[in-house]
Amino acid sequence: MNFPLVSSPGAIVAMVLVALIVPQVFLTAWFVFAIRSRTVEFVSRSSVRCESSRIPVEVVLCLRGCDETLENVFDALGMQNHENWRLRVIVDSVNDPAWAVANAAISKLTQSGRATWKDAILEPLAERPKTGSLKCASLRQALLTLDPPTQVIAMIDADTVVVRQWLLSLVDECMRPGVGAVSGNRWYEPVHDSLSGTVRTIWNAGAIVQMTAFEIPWGGSLAVRRQAVEACGWTEVIRTTLCEDTSLAAPLKKSGWKYHFLPSLVAIDQDDAVTIVPLTRWIARQLLTARLHHPRWPLVAIHGLSTSIALGASLAMCMGALVTKDWPMCVTVGCAVALYEVVSISLVVMIEEVLRTAVAAGGKKLRPRSAGRLLWRAAMLPVTQGVYAVAVVLAMTSRAIEWRGILYEVKKSAGSFMVKTKE
Repeated sequence: MNFPLVSSPGAIVAMVLVALIVPQVFLTAWFVFAIRSRTVEFVSRSSVRCESSRIPVEVVLCLRGCDETLENVFDALGMQNHENWRLRVIVDSVNDPAWAVANAAISKLTQSGRATWKDAILEPLAERPKTGSLKCASLRQALLTLDPPTQVIAMIDADTVVVRQWLLSLVDECMRPGVGAVSGNRWYEPVHDSLSGTVRTIWNAGAIVQMTAFEIPWGGSLAVRRQAVEACGWTEVIRTTLCEDTSLAAPLKKSGWKYHFLPSLVAIDQDDAVTIVPLTRWIARQLLTARLHHPRWPLVAIHGLSTSIALGASLAMCMGALVTKDWPMCVTVGCAVALYEVVSISLVVMIEEVLRTAVAAGGKKLRPRSAGRLLWRAAMLPVTQGVYAVAVVLAMTSRAIEWRGILYEVKKSAGSFMVKTKE
């Protein structure tokens, strides 16, 4: 029996696009349900969260270079409502621009009596190893010299401005039975809605869903129980890794500890000072960390490649049909692509809306909805897909990566990847 419509190239491409978008719809629906459930649970724990305020905690901030938001980060840390914690700031060197800013911020907050930390320690990176990233080296330095009473280690990035209950919320969730690590994530709201900033917003919306589904922590707002660190050997793991967060997932699970994502602690980043080429490299580096350190990388790669190839083939077929005046082919493929794009931007809206409720529960607000912004994002969706395609290829083929001015070489050793500083 013949099915001429089904066997035509245009129909096949249309079916492929439908087959690719359907799993994304189901995954996003699961994400929305999961975030709503976790937000309700987060709110329900408000009355008991203060019981965790006396648990001894160390907050580790690793610095190389001075981010524009660094002073704001210290101000936010100084206002934390956790009662028993100390701050560890490890800077690349005393000559790093971040050293003076960190020293001034710590002194100002301590002397004014506004800081809630029990102690604040500013120290340079003692050793610059040949394997692993400098950030991992700084974190190892902190992990190897923890205060004996410390039960939880929290990590924060230099561009993550947190709410007052950030630390208490992390610690409370981390100390629940069986939980070894907890993290938030980030949501980008570029202040001027630039082209590159909007591309990053759209890409990040999909990334949050994948990170939640595949249980990939985010190191910019991460807490790990000390027992879990010791049980899974994380301190030794990061000796050769590019990043600390993605490399935590596998050993944590293997040692029997659970990871929890707290959507109410999603940080809002309004940075708009990014251009398309550095952004593409940045996305490629995010994907590379999954390739190097996370067991679900094949799923991430398959998604990236399949969607990129299908959309690229669809575009080529549409252009070919226009040239040859094959109008049925043009209409079939064009409608399939249009449907794919409409569904895709609708999923971004769903993700943003559920996170709007989640971050409100955590004390922050996303910008009001805007029809103009929605149309702009829809227009930037094809650009995002093109950037994503390039980033996936870069992540799959990279043998070296630059991060904060340091070039790292990617090598495979004993069946696993490691990074070395490239001379």
